[in-house]
Amino acid sequence: MRIRLSEISKNPTWIFSRRDMHSPPPRTRELIGDALRDYVDRFETWEVEVTLRRDSTTDGMARPRSVDEVKSILQIAKPGVTFQDLFKYCVQNDLKVWPSGPSLPWGSVTLDRGMGFLPTGVHHQQIAGLEVLLANGELVRTGQFATSDSESAHVSKHSFGPSIEGLFLQSNLGIVTKMGIWLTPRPQSYMFCKFDMRNREDIGTIVDVLGPLRRNGVIGSTLWAASVTELLAVIAKRAELWQGEGAIPDWRLKELMSKYDLGFLAANFGLYSPEKVIKAHFEEVKRAVTENAPTRRLTSNLYSGKSAELLSGEALLEGDAGMFINKPNFQSLEVLKFNLPLDDSGCISAHRDFAPIMPAIGTTVLDWAETSRKICGEEGFDLFCDFFIQERSVIFIYLTFFDKVNEKHRKALNTIMTRFQQEARKRKFAAYRAHVLDMDRNAQNFDFNDYAYRKFVETPKDTLDPEGILSPGKQGI
Repeated sequence: MRIRLSEISKNPTWIFSRRDMHSPPPRTRELIGDALRDYVDRFETWEVEVTLRRDSTTDGMARPRSVDEVKSILQIAKPGVTFQDLFKYCVQNDLKVWPSGPSLPWGSVTLDRGMGFLPTGVHHQQIAGLEVLLANGELVRTGQFATSDSESAHVSKHSFGPSIEGLFLQSNLGIVTKMGIWLTPRPQSYMFCKFDMRNREDIGTIVDVLGPLRRNGVIGSTLWAASVTELLAVIAKRAELWQGEGAIPDWRLKELMSKYDLGFLAANFGLYSPEKVIKAHFEEVKRAVTENAPTRRLTSNLYSGKSAELLSGEALLEGDAGMFINKPNFQSLEVLKFNLPLDDSGCISAHRDFAPIMPAIGTTVLDWAETSRKICGEEGFDLFCDFFIQERSVIFIYLTFFDKVNEKHRKALNTIMTRFQQEARKRKFAAYRAHVLDMDRNAQNFDFNDYAYRKFVETPKDTLDPEGILSPGKQGI
């Protein structure tokens, strides 16, 4: 394995799973970038090794079935597998599952705690059994996967003794070479729902209305909210919408909202069940929205399989509706050019983000949105308010785009990110992910007991990788 050669030659190696235009750069110029995908045969990555455990029979009795009969509740994924690959594989083989993927399907992001939109959308929580090449060259398996040839390898997250999967998330302790991941059973029906409101102050209302529905299970999947600026970025470049100095002013945003029939913030989510169950859940959503958000707009589209059959993975759903069944699309790529000039020859589009976690409390989220808007506006950038509502928390993602060769843009973004870190630290918020330039700074937020967490993780790092060969500095370790 190449990791052993790195140990011998003492060349630090930054590991990632793809080698293409979307690969991350190493943290420093001295590091070697190494793409795992180079080592894996493309079609081998699509292999399904074990899958679905069906419990019920036609007579209604619950009986165990052999694993040989079971097809498709979980999959063994190897480095380089994309959610686009996985979706195509499931459709082509008529598997009774949908994989949950991110907005752009070319990657995986599971090990970096990325998210998708289906009920299994918090991807790292669907991991059941890893195989990992440790930094010292030893191969280890976790959970039930650690029992050789076990039929239970990926059907349970229970382990015997300490569970160690978490040590390999956002990690430089080893390279994950195989991963069992649970998928979403294909439903009989699916409803795509959109809830939007007109004013910036309504951000808190949306959180307070939808948060309880997420907690009590009425909405069983990821809630994704996006502000009008992000929605406009799919339609046109900023220079086509506003030619003035500074951030787009409120009066112009209201004009654009009217022109394109948009709210200031739109929350999107899916309901997945038999049709009768979906309709009952949607009635509860309507009740909560009507009682607590009188100026709201709530729309829905219901898709059902024919004659109560499972909904086809090839259903012709486009845009956001398709994204919530993980139908691959690249619509999000349009936003990359938002802050480029009309003539963007010679420009290089890039993006930065800051993603703190905070309680799912409307006033808290609104306060952070207003703070973010002020910081961005002072540097001439618009607020991209993009967040995910989980059961008890909100991941608030400030996502912005810039011209990589524009020095003014780069300086402004560095200032914005520095101020975000400062404001987040005041509130005791920390980001769940970070750009390589911000990893050390974000790691400073985990300061309890004189940084005991970091010291604990550094202990196995020093033992397994004393020369610091594998992705040194990742997540501040």
